[in-house]
Amino acid sequence: MWFSESTLGAALDSIRMNHPKVIAVDAAFAERPQGQTFLSRIEALAIRGSAIRLVVRTNGSWATTPYGAAQPATTESPSVTVAAAAAGPVAVVYRPPVVGAQTKTAGTRRASRFKVLESLNAVVEEGRANLVNISILGAQVVSVSALRPTQKVQIVLPDANDRVHLAAHVAWSMFERPELRTDPFYRVGMEFTDAARDILENYCKRHCSQDPLPSY
Repeated sequence: MWFSESTLGAALDSIRMNHPKVIAVDAAFAERPQGQTFLSRIEALAIRGSAIRLVVRTNGSWATTPYGAAQPATTESPSVTVAAAAAGPVAVVYRPPVVGAQTKTAGTRRASRFKVLESLNAVVEEGRANLVNISILGAQVVSVSALRPTQKVQIVLPDANDRVHLAAHVAWSMFERPELRTDPFYRVGMEFTDAARDILENYCKRHCSQDPLPSY
C-alpha cells in the first residue's frame, strides 16, 4: 500500500488497522515538520513488531535505513511505490515529484470534510458503497467492489427527495481485511470532477456533522 502527503489520514488509518511490518517513509518528507508530526503519531500507536524505515536515494540507487539512525544525504525523493522484503503488509509514504509551482496548502485538504451522521449507501459505478465523510471537493467511501486509483467513476448520493449525481475519479484506494469483519473491502478517497459546490454544501448541512474533521 502506498500513500502520498495528501493522504496522511488514510495512511494512519491503514497503519492503525493493518499493523504493517514495515512502514517506509520518504527521508526528505521525514525531515519536515509535517513529517515529524506524522512519525510521532505512528510512534504513539506503539505497534508491536512494526518498523519504520526511511527511503533515501544516494549515488544513483535507492536504499532504506532505520528511522532514528544517522541518515545519508538524500539526493531526490521517490516517485514510485517502494517494494520491501518483509513478512506482512508494507505501508509506504512518499513525496510526489514537483510538477510546476506548489501552493501553500500542498499536503493539506483544500476544503473541510465532514463526517456523515447516518449510514448512507451511495452508488458507485452501479455498485454499493457506504459514505464515510464528504466535502464539496471529494468523499471517502467503503466499497466491496474494487476501485483503483485514477479510475473515473460516476457516483450517486442518496438524498431525501432526490439523488445527487456526480462525476469523480479515485484519488486513492486501499484494501482492508479487519479482524472483526468477515468480508474484506476497499476504503476509497474520491475527488469530484464536476462543479457542484452549492449542491454539496447543502448536502453536507443535511447529512453531516457541523464540526469538520481534522486535516489528518
